[in-house]
Amino acid sequence: MSAVAAVLALALAIGAAVLLTELTMSPSWAELRKLAIYLALAGVASAGLGWVALRGADRMLGPGLRGRAFLSSVIAGAVALLNVIIVGRLMFVSTEHDLNLLLTLVIFSAVITAFFSFSVAATVAGRIENIATAIRLLAHGAFATRLAPNGNDEVARLSEDVDLLAARLQAADDQRAALDRERRELTAAISHDLRTPLASLRAMTEALNDGIVDEPAEIRRYYATMRREIERLSGMIDDLFELSQLDAGALKLERLPICVQDIAAEVVDAMQAAARLAGVELILNVDSSPPEIEVDGGRIERAIGNLVRNALEHTPGGGRVLVSVAATNGNVDLRVADSGSGIAPSDLPHVWERFYRADISRGRNGNGDGAGLGLAITRGIVEAHGGSVEAISGGGDGATFVLRLPLS
Repeated sequence: MSAVAAVLALALAIGAAVLLTELTMSPSWAELRKLAIYLALAGVASAGLGWVALRGADRMLGPGLRGRAFLSSVIAGAVALLNVIIVGRLMFVSTEHDLNLLLTLVIFSAVITAFFSFSVAATVAGRIENIATAIRLLAHGAFATRLAPNGNDEVARLSEDVDLLAARLQAADDQRAALDRERRELTAAISHDLRTPLASLRAMTEALNDGIVDEPAEIRRYYATMRREIERLSGMIDDLFELSQLDAGALKLERLPICVQDIAAEVVDAMQAAARLAGVELILNVDSSPPEIEVDGGRIERAIGNLVRNALEHTPGGGRVLVSVAATNGNVDLRVADSGSGIAPSDLPHVWERFYRADISRGRNGNGDGAGLGLAITRGIVEAHGGSVEAISGGGDGATFVLRLPLS
């Protein structure tokens, strides 16, 4: 491609020179032909010698961008000077005075050209060195590095690309740090949550094995407690497995057209016994008849169940939990509102995080059967369906948890 460009440039230069000569000097066709032949030979020779000189300089001196630009301008000036001398001697310059003046002007122009070439190359090289320095800093982990480019040329666009790369690396590093921190918190929290039922099972197993408990009624009570602890452990493991699928993006959804209000009704019916035992009124309210949407019924049932269970755990006796379903703004909204102590404004942005401890009144009271992952799993399930979640609270007047599932 470069050879073709060089040939086209030479042909254009010869054509322009011949045309300018014809317009300004009106020579004969024979003289024009000689001029064209000479320019073609001189152009090929100049290009060849210039290429050889640049290659030789690269091998011996290894000049940078500034040096290459300066050397190129010097070679171009030397070629122009040589051509003027040869052509002047052959046919176009009649007196020695004219030739000397022309040579002086060519040398003057060559010096000015070399200066400007070096200046432009120095500016570009300086900007490229800044980019190279920024890239080296990025390679060593300094992701806050920014170039703040100005201009619209290629170097400025390259600087913008480097800044974009730095921003993405910074975001990835922040995400990695957050994931590491979350993993450490997960390990510590799940270790704590698993230790309690395991310690209980160990104590009861040792008591039964050592014969400390020998009354049939007491033995049955121990076995019932052990069963509950085993179910609690099983629920924790299920939560961890589901959370790992959500984190890996491997949650498989079996979508079918389903009415969300039907799922909510099943959840409310299943939890009425627990609500009565806690002395809490559990109510379902469906606004008109929201249309069917394509969701994984089992997953959405678990998401709703987590919200209702959370509301029952944090609503005192005599309180109320209201579950409502309505179609609004292209979504099906499911709300679970309780009359508990509410959530502090500073805690609202974090309630969907795994193992997040809010204030003591909303924190886990030790009576729950899960590992504190219910709300995180709910958010993951809803987001896997393309929906969103929201927590609303006035800080002392109950809390409302909202699931929004898109109609389309």
